Amino acid sequence: MINKLFDRMDSWRHLPSYQLERRADLFFSLYLQPVLQAKLGFEISPIIIPEFPVRIGTIYPNIGIDKSYKIDYVCFSADMQTVIFVELKTDTESRRESQDKYLTASCDAGFPALVQGVVNIFKATNSKRKYFYLLDMLVQAGFLVIPQKMYDVIQKDSLQGISAMVAEVKILDCPQKSSIIYIQPNGEGPDIISFGEFKTIVDKHDDPLSRRFAESLGEWSTVKAGHR
Repeated sequence: MINKLFDRMDSWRHLPSYQLERRADLFFSLYLQPVLQAKLGFEISPIIIPEFPVRIGTIYPNIGIDKSYKIDYVCFSADMQTVIFVELKTDTESRRESQDKYLTASCDAGFPALVQGVVNIFKATNSKRKYFYLLDMLVQAGFLVIPQKMYDVIQKDSLQGISAMVAEVKILDCPQKSSIIYIQPNGEGPDIISFGEFKTIVDKHDDPLSRRFAESLGEWSTVKAGHR
């Protein structure tokens, strides 16, 4: 089944509307910690937050809305002093200037402000249970304190009153340093991890999943989508 799964991704990525990134991101995440360690030269925490929401009103105050951009993965140094914004691109041509701009703006705003932005979104959103799960991840990472009564309310059918409790959420020490890393098929630079670089780490694992993933990484780095 592992071979069939990757065979399909290898084939379907050539179709016009198939988003390989959204299917392959889980596999990339399995090796993200050692890959970042090899690239950056320091220890990386096992904590990974996927699809991290960056409140637009936080990085662009003149827009002032609670909608968000998403960062593919947010990772941290082992000492929790540095945050790494990781963007996965399975097609180098899909990199967009607008995306580069909001990633840079996220760095400029600082991670404490982004965490506050998540709290603001929680207060405004109708998807409170999912955003509460994210808040709890930030608690486990040591960035937030949430009052116990919010945990009590989230277990109930009705979430009445929980928005008002947000005022009691406390933001603790967050990483002050940040960097951006792009994982993409090809390219070089301090902010780029090519699929070839990624593959060197995957190749160190001898399990069937790793061997088959490494094979696809080799193809994805040499054969452009649509050029099969």
